[in-house]
Amino acid sequence: MKTLTTIKKLSMTAAGATFVALGVTFAHTTAANAAIVALDDSNSWVSPGTNTLTNLGFNMVTVPDPSLAAFTNVTTLSSPLGNLTFTPSVNYRKIGSGWTSWSHGYTGEVYYSNGATSIQIDLPASIAAFDLYVEPDPFNIFNITVTAQNGTTTSLTQPVNGNAGAKYFGFYGTGGDLIDKITVSSSVGFAVGQLRLAKPVPEPASVLGLLTIGVLGAGSVLKRKLK
Repeated sequence: MKTLTTIKKLSMTAAGATFVALGVTFAHTTAANAAIVALDDSNSWVSPGTNTLTNLGFNMVTVPDPSLAAFTNVTTLSSPLGNLTFTPSVNYRKIGSGWTSWSHGYTGEVYYSNGATSIQIDLPASIAAFDLYVEPDPFNIFNITVTAQNGTTTSLTQPVNGNAGAKYFGFYGTGGDLIDKITVSSSVGFAVGQLRLAKPVPEPASVLGLLTIGVLGAGSVLKRKLK
């Protein structure tokens, strides 16, 4: 019985060590592959393809409508995941009430840049995915660039029609990278709307860590039973 107990103990120890080693390997791999990936309008959740943020595993949370009076300047928006801060402030509008058009039938709130050609949105802590729609103020086509930043920087530029042509811009972090700020810029004023954000998806290393704890715990139970 003592020999059997020793074998069981060694077997469980080896299994635990294997899972720990795998977890460390995954952690190093994900850190080395840290990046922010951009998704263009073809990956919008409105006309879902295979590469939407939801399909990639992110639980996207919509920034709720603060229900302000039209033309109110906004510096901070509250969301279930924390506050978003705008620099400079933006102006609260509704489609059909202060902002003429959008796209895909949306009739909710948008935030006008007040004529500024660039705004920065500071996000809450630990945000791994973010998306929004943007439309230029003039009724014509203009390039709009959205940049996501943290440890790395990724930009996406798309031509957007100011006449009912709002387009989707999405970003997500890989390898443990997060997004702490978004910059939207163009040669003209614009509005942003339909803002969503998400916390990180659990990395493989985290899952392996839980498995390791489970294996070591099982080994401890077996050792007690075999005494």
